[in-house]
Amino acid sequence: MKRRLTVVLVVLLMLLPLSAKEKKIPFDAQAALSYLKDLASDAFLGRESGELGGKLAEEYIARKLKEWGLEPAGDEGSYFQNFTIEHNDVAEGVALEVVTPRERRDFYYGEDWRVQRYSGSGHFTSEIIFVGYGVHAPEKGYDDYAGVDVQGKIVLMTTDSPEWLKKKVGEEALDLSKRVETAQKMGSRGVVFFRPPSSGVSSRYFRARVDKKVYKPDFVLLSIENKILNFIFKDLPVDTRTVFSRMSREKKPQSLATGVKTFVSVNATFNPKTPTRNVLSKISGTDKNLRDEYIIIGAHMDHLGVSPMGDVYNGANDNGSGTVVVMELARAMKQSGLKPKRTIVFALWAGEEQGLLGSRYFADHPTPGLPLEKAAANINLDMVGIGSGKINFGGRYYAPEVWAFLEKNLTPELKDFVVPGRGGPGGSDHTPFLMKGIPAFFGITQDSFLKYHQPRDEVDLIQPELLQKTGELVWTTVLALANSEKNFIKPRRQENFYMKYQDLINYHFSAIENVVEAHGDVQDSHVDLQMALVSPGEAATGDQLFLSTLKNLYAGQEKVSQAKGLRYLNSINALSGNVRQGKTSVIAGVKGLAPFKSNSHWAEILSKAGLYYALLEDPAEIMADN
Repeated sequence: MKRRLTVVLVVLLMLLPLSAKEKKIPFDAQAALSYLKDLASDAFLGRESGELGGKLAEEYIARKLKEWGLEPAGDEGSYFQNFTIEHNDVAEGVALEVVTPRERRDFYYGEDWRVQRYSGSGHFTSEIIFVGYGVHAPEKGYDDYAGVDVQGKIVLMTTDSPEWLKKKVGEEALDLSKRVETAQKMGSRGVVFFRPPSSGVSSRYFRARVDKKVYKPDFVLLSIENKILNFIFKDLPVDTRTVFSRMSREKKPQSLATGVKTFVSVNATFNPKTPTRNVLSKISGTDKNLRDEYIIIGAHMDHLGVSPMGDVYNGANDNGSGTVVVMELARAMKQSGLKPKRTIVFALWAGEEQGLLGSRYFADHPTPGLPLEKAAANINLDMVGIGSGKINFGGRYYAPEVWAFLEKNLTPELKDFVVPGRGGPGGSDHTPFLMKGIPAFFGITQDSFLKYHQPRDEVDLIQPELLQKTGELVWTTVLALANSEKNFIKPRRQENFYMKYQDLINYHFSAIENVVEAHGDVQDSHVDLQMALVSPGEAATGDQLFLSTLKNLYAGQEKVSQAKGLRYLNSINALSGNVRQGKTSVIAGVKGLAPFKSNSHWAEILSKAGLYYALLEDPAEIMADN
């Protein structure tokens, strides 16, 4: 008997290491890093979709997937899903020189100025004509081209659309494409856009929202930073702030011939049907009832290519990191011999940098065998190789049941790694799936924007431990989803998404104490803006009435600030940010106008104190005398 127990014990001890190995996730960050060293090298020319570098990346990834034994999931039994994109190509050798009567200066491409989408080519010197907003509407009493000759010259205009001008000429006249077409009809050779100086917003990443109909092979579209704008106006008797202030005050154009010349050299082409490809593979499901459903893991493989100055944007973090995590998951899952109940799809998207083009195309034109109604969930990875040690994982608000299921399957270590978020459309390739109603989660490591969209986004900045943790997180969540008997495909899911996507306001005023009690600990409430009632002391009159109101507003603000699920609304622009964080914005409503009737200055005091509020009686009474 003793001998038998000894044998059993020895067998168990022999099995323990094997069991431990089976539990270990076979994702290998060093393997992922080796793919990244290839894809983020200069040899891949920045992986821009529609260019040679993008094609090289597509073929490299497909070759690896085939080598590892992944099943193709693209067109006609291939690893590729073919589609076309609109593509502007700006060749190397661009130049912009500005010459004032006293000085000439060259400016740096990418830092000081950019060629805009749908620009044609140009190699010329011309005077710069300032045309304000670039609006030609003489029939409505406004014409930025009156009194200036732009024939054969380049026009300088702001992208701004002030309300006073909208009322005067209508929104159609202020459409940016319309303004470009006007410049073309007036005989100019190009448009230089700038953002209004008062906006405080950089033009560096500005993309002009113009239609492809404005493209002409010999008409240039450029955008400039304020550095160039200030240089143009340096020796003029006015500056742009003065000009726009005068235009706003007088409601009249202030166009002028600057006397400043520019030398422009741009070689740009536009192809409305440039071929590119998504790369798709899969591991087929094995359960007869679930194998037609699929979980899709995705990341965009493209980046920014080569700049017109010859800089290669290798995009190691954006999004080489997400790409190689998906690739290594595909390899590890396939070579581990996994037999998931649901199909697992591995997608590498093209054209994200040009507007989520690859993922949008798949969502609208899924490949054979992968109908979108069978997509149970999407996990998207974008920029997961640099950061402070945690990953933002958005999507819980739009798929709370799926998130609750996933959270239960996370190890304590992974729970510590993940920072769950509300999620929502925008910013990356989860968006097309989310807008179809598919549960979609977006992983991006915290503090991941080091060297974002800069040539210095290189492999040496990548932290392999983040690749490892991200791989283990996605491995765990995807297998939990793929092997669960739960139903993740709910009826009317697209309608439910749009219902949740709307900003919802509760116009019913409850006392602010009751609002805090009811909503203070609620994350991801369906209510985005909640009204809360603040009342002055019942016995207060005169100055005491105002002081009582002020005291209660401050007290209410303090209570809201201590509530986990609430934010006091102190700026209308803060509403969308609060929504993204899963917080309900609270605006206080002051009951009764008595505190303001005798002295409207009190209302100004509250506003300057940052105490936003609503008046719950007719505000016209205190506005009658302005």
